Amino acid sequence: MKLLFSTQWLEQKIKSDPDIETDAGRPLERNAVADDLASGKSSIVAPRTALQLRIALGALVRQLRMRDRLTLPELAVKADVSEEELRQVETNPSYTARPRLLHNLSSFFGVSLNNLSQMSGATVAIDRKLYNTAVQFAAHSDDVSNLSQEQLEVLEAFVGALNELA
Repeated sequence: MKLLFSTQWLEQKIKSDPDIETDAGRPLERNAVADDLASGKSSIVAPRTALQLRIALGALVRQLRMRDRLTLPELAVKADVSEEELRQVETNPSYTARPRLLHNLSSFFGVSLNNLSQMSGATVAIDRKLYNTAVQFAAHSDDVSNLSQEQLEVLEAFVGALNELA
């Protein structure tokens, strides 16, 4: 038996029961993953790769929050997520973000959910172009209290690239 769930169903489920654990990322069909792997577009996520992507995810969330001049508690309230989860995403690269957090951050910041899911390490395969772009972004991201003009430009370019890759 094969069960199919729509995006609308998943969004309603996440909103109606925030404590339930749901899967995140693009729907994985064996043939689609195999095709992406065979073409070289995607690769299986290795632990080191997942760690690097989570570092980039933490930098992305931190810089988007800083761009919008929000504290962790303010973002938690506005995006309807746990402050502790946000703190973990921003500071702990071994932490895997929960699907609800990724969904709410995607909606709040207007960033592709599929790419955030890949960056969180929650998917089986990772788009190589996303990986390269994310690692370059993380390498140019410093943990400072205010974003410089150059950091803001790099952030905006990365957000644009994330949405183009979706």
